[in-house]
Amino acid sequence: MRRLIPAPAVIVVAVSLLAQTSPRSGKPDGHPESSCSVGGRVGTATDGSPLKSARLTLVPERDGQKTQLYAATTDSDGRFLLKDLAPGRYRFAASRAGFVTQSYKAKGTDDGAVLSLRPGERVSDVLFRMMVSGGVTGRVTNEDGEPMVRAQIVALQRPSEEELEDEGPSASRKWRL
Repeated sequence: MRRLIPAPAVIVVAVSLLAQTSPRSGKPDGHPESSCSVGGRVGTATDGSPLKSARLTLVPERDGQKTQLYAATTDSDGRFLLKDLAPGRYRFAASRAGFVTQSYKAKGTDDGAVLSLRPGERVSDVLFRMMVSGGVTGRVTNEDGEPMVRAQIVALQRPSEEELEDEGPSASRKWRL
């Protein structure tokens, strides 16, 4: 019987030592001090009105074996918050049906900037202003006015004067699409 007494004593000491170890984070909410957050707003490019249900995605710049994708959706005021992010470099974009997907700090048709987050960084002023996407609607009929079945519609664009000038004087001046 005397031999069994030390075993419970060892268990009690081990449990009390575990209870005394400090948590992994230095914050009371349990999140590591090095975690980051990104917040902001999504609105329309025309008048800045809030866009509800826009999807925000943060994708690590470098693809690795353990890629962590972060995503959020805007509320009725167009606001979003991505929390508990690992520090690093990310491709950041906003998308919504009926609007052109916009990359972080993109101007025109460029790919935008990489969002770099340092340990513990809090970014709260991101603004995405999204443009309504274009659409083509209508009806395709044959010469008799009957609807066409399985007709393929392709939108083409005429080259600008600048693009034609870049081709040089020997380029054909016919309209090319």
